[in-house]
Amino acid sequence: MTDPQEPASPLAGTPAAAAPSDMRGPAAPPPQPGWALKAATAVVYAAILAWSVFSRGPEGLQAVAMLALGYAVILGLIVFAALAFFSLWRRFRTPRNRARVMLGLGVFLLAAVVPPFAEHNDDNRQRDIANAEIRKAIDTLRQQAAGGSGAPEDVPAIDPAPRASGPYGEMERVMKTVAGARLAQHRAYLQELQEIGLPRLFDARRLARDTGLIESRLILEQAERLVPGYRRQSLDVLNGMPALVRSLTIADAEKDKILAALQTSNAASNAKLTRLWDLESQILREFGQMITLLDDNRQYWYADKNELMFGRDGDLRRFRQHQESVSRMVGEQEQLGVQSLAAVPQAPLR
Repeated sequence: MTDPQEPASPLAGTPAAAAPSDMRGPAAPPPQPGWALKAATAVVYAAILAWSVFSRGPEGLQAVAMLALGYAVILGLIVFAALAFFSLWRRFRTPRNRARVMLGLGVFLLAAVVPPFAEHNDDNRQRDIANAEIRKAIDTLRQQAAGGSGAPEDVPAIDPAPRASGPYGEMERVMKTVAGARLAQHRAYLQELQEIGLPRLFDARRLARDTGLIESRLILEQAERLVPGYRRQSLDVLNGMPALVRSLTIADAEKDKILAALQTSNAASNAKLTRLWDLESQILREFGQMITLLDDNRQYWYADKNELMFGRDGDLRRFRQHQESVSRMVGEQEQLGVQSLAAVPQAPLR
């Protein structure tokens, strides 16, 4: 019987209810990314980093390391910003979902950003190739304009086939075509001069055998006949450049720039080429005066092996004056030849 002073409890004899925390147990760990997700993310970012570095064409391990460090920092900042943004939503705060965000961002960069950058990088590479090839062609022209060896076999040929592709390759083709045409004309002119014997005009032994210097005058006459034709050909190449530019498959704006530059320099370029060939005619006439001097004073000079020996100082002085005149005109020709390269647009392609 119970104590009458103590009320009976309906829960007497039953165990106490457990607390809610005791029923849940320890909290489950957040889901972790699997090895496949980790591997895929690593591969994607390694590919982005490798492309970013090697598309710049670094030279040497130090350049590779510097570029890799720079691009790694940039990628890290992009990933950090993306994770910070997606962390605004609770579901993206788990390690697995963060890895998924990183993978998605990497795939997006590869698919949406890399192709345009790759195209731009290829354009830059083609531009650099074209500029290098154009510089080589211009340097070859400059060497010949500055004198060269004077032997036709030493005048190089330029293959107009471009190494670059696209619009830059088109511009390279035009420049190399013009340079090749000018070198081909120069080679042909030297070849014809060699065939008629002009390089041996003042060979002492040949002069000693040339009775009445008839052969010498014939050589000069043949050389003078060559000048008008080659003058016309060189001017034709210069004046034909606008048509070549119009044939380019490049943007009209680029064509207009080149055509404007050609139009601006056309008059000066024509004047320089005309003066160059006028000097060629004057040099041949100066040679004729030297032959006349030798012919009029045949008894006062003789050939000593490979040298002309003069018996009178006055004849020697006059002969050297003619030589100095020829040297001055040749020097002016070389300057004009280098200056006439301004007829070819040499500014680097951009």
